[in-house]
Amino acid sequence: MTALAVLPLVIGACDDGDAASTILEVTTTDFQFSPNSWTVPAGEEISIEITNDGSVLHEWVLMQPGMNIDSESDLPDTEEELLADFVYVEDEVEAGAEKTLTFTAPDAGTYQVICAIESHFDAGMEGTLTVVAAELGS
Repeated sequence: MTALAVLPLVIGACDDGDAASTILEVTTTDFQFSPNSWTVPAGEEISIEITNDGSVLHEWVLMQPGMNIDSESDLPDTEEELLADFVYVEDEVEAGAEKTLTFTAPDAGTYQVICAIESHFDAGMEGTLTVVAAELGS
């Protein structure tokens, strides 16, 4: 009799099968991200809500695996080359605006996040996205 009473509680606690997603927030200012580090599970849909409290345009740029820069001089001269060879995902947000960027998290690892607007990275707009291996069964 006790086992029958517990069974509905276990069934009710099971996952409903919906795809998982993670929602992050970041505020950009002149010239920093707040917060400047995030952790997400690999392969999951990620939405980052970007609020630009700065007085100029800012970007949230997730660099490709293995791609890290030390200064803006490490970036290519053209936007086409930047997007093709350096950027995993990016979006721009006008001053005073908000935007949500949605993407699938890359493989587990540590990724550099920058603002690639001229002089912004060198002024301090850098962060880190840590992607952790998804748990089995999730």
